[in-house]
Amino acid sequence: MPEPGSTPEPAPKTEPEARRPRTISVAPAISVGPPAPRVPRQPAAPAEPPAPPPPAPAPEADPVAWWPPAVLVFAVALALALLLTPEAAQPRRISGVAAALPAVPAATTPKPAPEPAALPEGMAVTEAGGGTWHVLPGTGQKFGTGEKLLTYTVEIEDGVDLPSFGHDVDAILADPRGWIGLGAVTFRRLGETETETETETDTEPAVRISLTTPGTARRPDLCGFSIPFDSSCRLSRDHRIVINLARWLRGAHSYDGDLAGYRSYAINHEMGHALGLGHVGCPAPGAPAPVMMQQTFGLSNTYLANLNRGEPGAATKVRPDGAVCRPNPWVAAPH
Repeated sequence: MPEPGSTPEPAPKTEPEARRPRTISVAPAISVGPPAPRVPRQPAAPAEPPAPPPPAPAPEADPVAWWPPAVLVFAVALALALLLTPEAAQPRRISGVAAALPAVPAATTPKPAPEPAALPEGMAVTEAGGGTWHVLPGTGQKFGTGEKLLTYTVEIEDGVDLPSFGHDVDAILADPRGWIGLGAVTFRRLGETETETETETDTEPAVRISLTTPGTARRPDLCGFSIPFDSSCRLSRDHRIVINLARWLRGAHSYDGDLAGYRSYAINHEMGHALGLGHVGCPAPGAPAPVMMQQTFGLSNTYLANLNRGEPGAATKVRPDGAVCRPNPWVAAPH
């Protein structure tokens, strides 16, 4: 302690004590029992080289980015293939026949049905001849076994050349489906100068079957034209059957192109008039038409009844009952 009145001495400066490193003392391990034997140290195994790192996964492709170019390449390849190999575009062939697509019919306006009584279209016809006829030579042969003998000549109008007409007429009259099939009549054809010595008559035949141009047939003294359609007819005053040349060459719509059938009908129908028979109508719908029905004009009773109103008394012979028959050229109707 300083004395009173003395100046205190300054305290001596103390240097900071240097920081010593801290030591940790470890107590020795306490061993119990005898010391363990020393194991010799094994030499260290050589170190294996480090495994390479796994490869980085490939980046996934964008599923939208690849297909537009692929489609474009495919389209170009297909177009080139079709251009360079046109056979590839051909239809598939089976057994040498092309498999074509079914044809689609073009839309067309239906053609109106023809007038039943009108003359069908066909080959050219001589409109008018000389108005007179010449007889074709005949054979004198008889057809049939009936008691009644009916003689006939075959004639052609001057200006018409159709020599086969005589042969066709004979074949029709000799057919057993015709009038001789009924067993009541026999036909005999006369030539140009033949005389009926068996009956001691003159050379006038019972029937003159005359092929006639349509212009001549329309004359008022022959078939006329009150029904405005070409037709054949039978004239009682000079025993003449007028066979219309236009009908012989073209037929009738009723026979739908069956020219041989129509010719047989025309001869048998007009010969029926020569035997004294008149017109009749269709007996029942769908039945074979009677040979004495006006099949040249049609097969409908109603149509024929209306058509014949211009002929005095003719309209009452056929009833307009709507019955329509099938065409039939023969006397003995088929079943």
